[in-house]
Amino acid sequence: MLAQEGRIGVFLSHFAAFCLMVFGIAFSNPVWLHAQSSDDSLRHLPAKTVEISAPRPADLPVIDARQVEIKPAVRLTEITGSTITSDVLRALSSSLDVRRYGPLGSIAIPSYRGLPAEYTIVYRDGIRLTSEQLGLTDLGQLSLHGISHVELIPSSSAVLLGGDAVGAAIDLVSQTADSTSLQIGSDQISYGEGFPEQSYYGQITAKPSPSFSILGGWSLDQSTGAFPFFQDAVHPTVLRENNDAILRSGNISAVWNASDQTLVHFIGNYFFANRGSPGAVITEGRGASSLTARLTDEQGLAAIKIDHDAEDWNGTLTLQYQNQYEAFNDRVQGFNDSAINILYGFQARANRKLNDWLSGYAGVDLLHTRLTGSSNVKPDGNSIIGRDRFGAYTAVSITPSELLQVTASLRPEYVSDLNEFDLLPQASIDYTPRSWLDFNAAYSKSAHAPTLNDLYYKLYGQPTLKPERADNWQATLAIQPHLWSIMPKLSATYFNARIENEIVWRPDILGTSAWYPYNIGVAGIHGWEIKAEGTLGLSPHAAVHLEEGYTFLTSQNLTPGDSNYGRELIYSTPHSSLTTIQIEHDKWGSIAAMLRYRDRKWTDAANVDTASRLPSVYLYTLTLATREFRLGQFGVHALFSIDNLTDEHYVEVLNYPMPGRTYKFSIQLKYF
Repeated sequence: MLAQEGRIGVFLSHFAAFCLMVFGIAFSNPVWLHAQSSDDSLRHLPAKTVEISAPRPADLPVIDARQVEIKPAVRLTEITGSTITSDVLRALSSSLDVRRYGPLGSIAIPSYRGLPAEYTIVYRDGIRLTSEQLGLTDLGQLSLHGISHVELIPSSSAVLLGGDAVGAAIDLVSQTADSTSLQIGSDQISYGEGFPEQSYYGQITAKPSPSFSILGGWSLDQSTGAFPFFQDAVHPTVLRENNDAILRSGNISAVWNASDQTLVHFIGNYFFANRGSPGAVITEGRGASSLTARLTDEQGLAAIKIDHDAEDWNGTLTLQYQNQYEAFNDRVQGFNDSAINILYGFQARANRKLNDWLSGYAGVDLLHTRLTGSSNVKPDGNSIIGRDRFGAYTAVSITPSELLQVTASLRPEYVSDLNEFDLLPQASIDYTPRSWLDFNAAYSKSAHAPTLNDLYYKLYGQPTLKPERADNWQATLAIQPHLWSIMPKLSATYFNARIENEIVWRPDILGTSAWYPYNIGVAGIHGWEIKAEGTLGLSPHAAVHLEEGYTFLTSQNLTPGDSNYGRELIYSTPHSSLTTIQIEHDKWGSIAAMLRYRDRKWTDAANVDTASRLPSVYLYTLTLATREFRLGQFGVHALFSIDNLTDEHYVEVLNYPMPGRTYKFSIQLKYF
């Protein structure tokens, strides 16, 4: 009872205080109204008004984007002090949990609303990055260099989205050039002594003609992997070893306006990561179970997109190629494992306004994967594994009045190696009785195919596994009242999902030491996500922007007859919150504070091992960023941040400690 009261107190202290501040702006001087215009007045970024009036995300096919979180990459960096995707996405939503195994270069996987990580699919410009082999996306390898903004789309409201995003989709949208410039920069990171982590990056933009622009960038991130952390009462502070990493990336984005109605976009992206395998902390004074194992990942992406926007219809055609390589090597144990995934993809989408109240949508997509690896083999002995994923959709949007919009779609999907065909209905309704009041409800059905490792991993894969299938419901009430020309945004979202045939790796039912994947799981989640946002004008040049999100979550094992029926899903948390406060001045820069709170997490399926249960934790980040100061043809921008301000000893994955207080200094030079 005391624990429950404590959680309620945490919520009330966060949310009530914030709501008072939001509504308090009604009594302040509303002089910063230009901050709510279509561009951010400080950094010329996309509009922040996404809950009520967001534009449709450009790359993922959704009809109504009111449930989509859209955050500019620059603003996320100014809040978190980082450009590594696994750090930056912590400022995206209170419902998004990024489980990190350590600092720079460590494995980091996203989990949305308590669901397993394989239910969150990651895209780059609408092109799927999540591999068919593992079904997971390691965010610790990716940086935000070359990214314009990030989109978070819940499955239940992502009408026409690919059918296997049971939890959510994350889309990283590329920057495009609007001028000619050269930019270089460096980040230096310290844990109190020395600089064990460094980042170097550069970017060139050019616009040789009004119809053509090109942007190219690169980055290098490296770390010794040694950082102090708390291990136990006997050895309270030791240095973490074997966490060393080197990350390299490159990106290119070229845009050609072929005509007034046709735009051609070429996208290229490359990253490479080599790092120590993050062994669990069991060795006194060293902090890792293995100091010799290495992980290597490499991925290249090339795509061309053609957008045509006519008077009464528009469409997109995308062709893509990817090469994904990964390897695990331990020279002491004599174990080597490597795999290459080659992917070819095609997408075509179109929509047309049929009359004043009816619009039609249609699309088709095909993704071919060819896996060649040392640890995967089909039942016929073939080690080259192919998979064709075919999907299509048709949808209508009906707007009988300015107050009401109804959408419905049907998406057939076929996965070749499973010989499985699914029909996935999706629907939503949006009702806006007042300009400041909106109600939205959505339903979707999803099907998540077993990964190639689930099916064909040597000795342990199960070729007879069935796809995981899910039903998702979501309903949102959003309010954006006009209070003396100020528009605070308040919303409450109820969500509910049930996943059947969940694939769970478990010990062999015959009692051997082997682990196998089984279709035995039924998982259910439901809860509420409460959000509030507002901007307070301090002067004609300054304002403070506040955001608060709080998620109440119940995530349970609902497998009939299972001994853990009704228990919480591992690594889910019943309460989590995200608070950000940013004070901006258009002549000087900004100062931002971020507070993330999460409740305790069980790491065992039975929810009985209190020794391994992760305790609740508060994490504070403080970031100071200057605006870009001009010195003739040169521009200078600096950033200083402190992460884990209170020096908390915490872990996000059992036995994989995170660093204590972390300092970061960044400087960026630009030539125009």
